[in-house]
Amino acid sequence: MMNSIQRRLALVSMVVLLSLLSLTGLILERTYRDSVVAGVQQELQPVIYALMGVAQQRQGSLQFSNNLPQPRLQQPDSGLYALVTLGTDGRDEEGWRSPSLAMADQALAEQISEFARRANTVLSQRLVFAPSTGAANLYCLSNRVDWEGLLEPTVAFVLCTDRAPYRQSMTQFRYELIAGFGALSLSLSLMLLIVLRWGLRPLRHIRQQLLLLEQGDRQSLDAVQPLELAPLVDSLNQYIAHQSALRNRHRQSLDDLSHSLKTPLSVLRLGVAESDPDLALLQEQVARMQSIVDHQLSRVARIAQAEAASEQPWVDIDVIIRKILRALAVAYPSHQFDYLAVDDWQLRIHEDDLLDMLGNVMENACKYGGGQLQVSVHAPSEASSSTLQICIEDDGPGIASALTEAVLRRGVRFDSREAGQGIGLAMVSELLAIYGGDLDFATSSQGGAKVILSFQQARLGPGSLAN
Repeated sequence: MMNSIQRRLALVSMVVLLSLLSLTGLILERTYRDSVVAGVQQELQPVIYALMGVAQQRQGSLQFSNNLPQPRLQQPDSGLYALVTLGTDGRDEEGWRSPSLAMADQALAEQISEFARRANTVLSQRLVFAPSTGAANLYCLSNRVDWEGLLEPTVAFVLCTDRAPYRQSMTQFRYELIAGFGALSLSLSLMLLIVLRWGLRPLRHIRQQLLLLEQGDRQSLDAVQPLELAPLVDSLNQYIAHQSALRNRHRQSLDDLSHSLKTPLSVLRLGVAESDPDLALLQEQVARMQSIVDHQLSRVARIAQAEAASEQPWVDIDVIIRKILRALAVAYPSHQFDYLAVDDWQLRIHEDDLLDMLGNVMENACKYGGGQLQVSVHAPSEASSSTLQICIEDDGPGIASALTEAVLRRGVRFDSREAGQGIGLAMVSELLAIYGGDLDFATSSQGGAKVILSFQQARLGPGSLAN
């Protein structure tokens, strides 16, 4: 159950929602209860003042007429009782009780008298309001005054009312609050589930698209996604494109291998069928086949290494170029080599890949050129600081502009005078594409071909920075 994001969010949201609503309900119920109790005091206080208004002083005592301010004080079991006491410090004497209290049980009268005695002991307060329990549950209010002309000048007016109606009101409010908040919780929960389902809809949409990808019914994810998911979708699409390109390159490697092995296999098949086979020729073809297999396996390994181009170490270009020039000077002693480099540049690339790319292009320049080879390294001024170009020029016949695309096709050769399989430039172009580079052709200042290798991840070496 917890493996679902929607269920996790729904569970956490429900817990938070119910906790907040419960806390809010408790606060509201407590506030209402306090307001009801405060309202009781506000109801009793005017009755006490009215009772004080009808009291008359006669011969050192208080007399009350039958015309009381509250009719309930004259009704038995009305739930409203009044008591007047004289004196303090536990010497209270009962001065008057309302007809409703006179007709009540003795236990109730004693309970109210006890409250009056306790209230009179609180000398710092003249107005005392508190609940009283015993024979009945009551709210009582005591107002102590000093009445001049009385034998006992300290008079306490006590008024008590039954708590049952107020408790019933609190209970009814509590039930209504529970019902209201229950309905609110259910409504908010349903709305929350709808919102969560709508909010997580893009994730379900991506999941459906991934299933279609697995089934081969689509090639990529929709690019239009919420802003929060756009980086994820872009990364997935890049990964899908990367895997597709990787499969294509592996397929091309297998095609190259099978194509390159056709000729040696035909020679072997014909040579074995002869009565007097040429063993030297057969051994040469076996060695050629082994060389082709090793070359294709190394290409596959290089492709796998190049997949993490951003993790490759920085390689000094100057060291690689000079290494290749030394080897070519031995193979082509009559050629003239020029190397132009203003700064010491580094590339983030596998060293073997750079050797293969530059070695193929520079060897082609030696094969098909007239004897002069020039290598230059520079960063185009209009490009970004991380772009670098390596230009290889010769003085040969050059490459016609109409043939530049055909030259990059595998197996295409325009000169059969030199040994080869027609895959060198195609391999260079594919390796450059892996590292985000480009391969372009132009006319050399010497009249021959100019091959431009553009790299994206380049930087100045420590020596250049120091200068």
